[in-house]
This record gives sequence, C-alpha cells and structure tokens, in this order.
Amino acid sequence: QWRFSRNFFYRMGISLSDLIDDPNQVNQEVAKRFDQADFSLITYDYEKIAGILNDIDFEPLQQEDQWHYTYLRGTVAVLGENNLIDGLYYFNQILTADGIQKDNIYYILAEAGCGQIYGLQGDLDKAETYYDHVFDVVLHRKIDSDQTAIKILGMLYAGGVFYAQKQDYDTSNSLLNYAYQICSDTHVVYYLARIVYQLALNAKAQHRAVETITDYLADSLAFARLNGNKHLIEEIARVRHHLIARSSDNEN
Repeated sequence: QWRFSRNFFYRMGISLSDLIDDPNQVNQEVAKRFDQADFSLITYDYEKIAGILNDIDFEPLQQEDQWHYTYLRGTVAVLGENNLIDGLYYFNQILTADGIQKDNIYYILAEAGCGQIYGLQGDLDKAETYYDHVFDVVLHRKIDSDQTAIKILGMLYAGGVFYAQKQDYDTSNSLLNYAYQICSDTHVVYYLARIVYQLALNAKAQHRAVETITDYLADSLAFARLNGNKHLIEEIARVRHHLIARSSDNEN
C-alpha cells in the first residue's frame, strides 16, 4: 500500500484539490459566477451573462441555484435577445417548480419578469397583476444580505419603470425612492445610477424644473461612471443633449 505525503504532491506540481472533488470549492466557484452575472444585469451586459451561464453545468446545481440560473436565462432572453416567448417559458419554469414557495426570492423575480414581459407587450393590466403580488411581498421583506438587496433593488427599479410607463408617477417615484433608501441603508450602490436616472425621466415627464432634472442626471452619471455602465452613460448624454436643446428653444 502506497502512502504519499503532501510534500510529494507539491514537488510533483499537483495540488490536493486536483485529486479531491471538493463540493465546497465547486459551490464557491458557482456562487462567484452568479455574482458576476448579477452585476452584469446592472450594466446591461447580457452577452456576458449568457457566456457565464454557458460555462455553468445546470444539472449538478442545487435547487436554489437552478432557479437562479433559470431566472438569469429568462432575463437574458427578454432584455438581451428580445425573445419574450422564451423569457416567459423560463420564468414559468420557476413559477411551476415543485417545492418553491411564493415568497421565495426567485419566485418573486420570476413574477416580476412576467410583469416586465406583459409591460413590454403593452398589456398593462396583466403586467400589474404580477407586480401587485411582487410588491406586496417585496415591500415587507427583510433584507438580510447584499445579494438579496441587489435582487430587490432590481425589482423596485423595474416597478418604477413600469408605473412610469403607466404615467403613474406617484407610485413610480415611491418605489424608486424606497430603492434609493435601501441603497443608502445597506451601502449597496449598484442600482443607484439606474434608479436616479428613472427619477430624472419621471421629473422630465412631469415638467419639473430643469435644475431638478439636471441634478438627477448628474448624480446618475456619477454612479454610472462608478459602475462602468457605458450603456447608461450614453443614455444620460442623449437626455442631457435634448434637455439643453429644449432649454435653448424656450429662451429664444
């Protein structure tokens, strides 16, 4: 019977992790990839998310991670590929999954995803049916981790966009301001750029003072630069250009 010391493997250039399938190490690597994908949602980098998911083996994942994976697949389909049918398929896979509870974060995210799809289709009544349940849960949910905060912020932002689409700016601003407060309380700033940007769009739609709108845009730009959100930086530049042009026309 052969016995080898740790030093033997070290001299041979072999680590014990090469010989032992460590599930904790595997789980940590998967968690790291999911964190990268979640951050890429904030910066609209759907191509990167798709690449990350392609590198993850779905079958060995734990149940919660499978729901996370499926949610990301649905989001990429809807927002990255404009494939609403595939998005609805992925979200319904979560909503009909065995054993999932209606207050599970991925169940709520899937509902928000369905609401987003119907909102994009212009079916606001169906969209609101989903969002009603989402915010019944989200507005009373305890935020116990940065990961939970990021997911809830994403839903609050999506709700802010949806209610702005309905021209219900009071509800939109309430959700966005609540999201802003969460960012302040938890020091999770990833969604701040998009939250403040939507507040700027709402202010613009409500014909509020130009100074108020430009202040929102300036704050949004600062956070977008912090996060490296090139897509949003371009959007802000476009809105500021139109705002300056409108102000010049009014002066003339």
